[in-house]
Amino acid sequence: MNGSWTHFLAQAAILVPVFAISVSFHEFCHAVVAFWLGDSTAKRAGRMTLNPLAHVDPLGLLFLVIFRIGWATPVPMNQNNFKYPRIYSVIAALAGPLSNLFLAITSFLIIKFFPIAVFSTAITLTVFQFFKALASVNIMLGVFNLLPIPPLDGSHLIVALLSKRFPQVVIWLYRYSLLLLLAFLMLPHTQAFLFFIMNWTETYLKSLIF
Repeated sequence: MNGSWTHFLAQAAILVPVFAISVSFHEFCHAVVAFWLGDSTAKRAGRMTLNPLAHVDPLGLLFLVIFRIGWATPVPMNQNNFKYPRIYSVIAALAGPLSNLFLAITSFLIIKFFPIAVFSTAITLTVFQFFKALASVNIMLGVFNLLPIPPLDGSHLIVALLSKRFPQVVIWLYRYSLLLLLAFLMLPHTQAFLFFIMNWTETYLKSLIF
């Protein structure tokens, strides 16, 4: 096995569990907040759980390993169950990206306060590598999911703004959501722009802790 494949598999061995943890917590937070606000759709669908099998999208996982951008299976929500549908749907949607920022900050705190003197160099390096990857993946998920394209979380804000006056636009967005997302990702400099935002976010969060 050549070096490039060994490197790829080594990265995948870290990214797969990191991604599973990250998206499970992300979707779990969606489900919990939606339930608190009055919608039990996700709970009845078995999505109010931290079990990765309920949340991981195989294609999203593959994209993460290859392109460093991935996604999970979206948690179902029925905003008609909310007392204030437009506001509560946005709050439930933002719970996901905020949970990712929480995990990223937690990862940096673990790295900062990890008792290096207690553990061997090998264990310390492994822990640091894992939590650096956990922070990076969660920053990616947080930033990526704020894009205003269905089914990403940022789309709920657009829907809340447009649903009353321009319902046909909302229907059109959801009908062609996958094509719109792929087209956006294929635009020149899109990935560079996203990685710039991710790097800026990571630098800023580090500056708050280190």
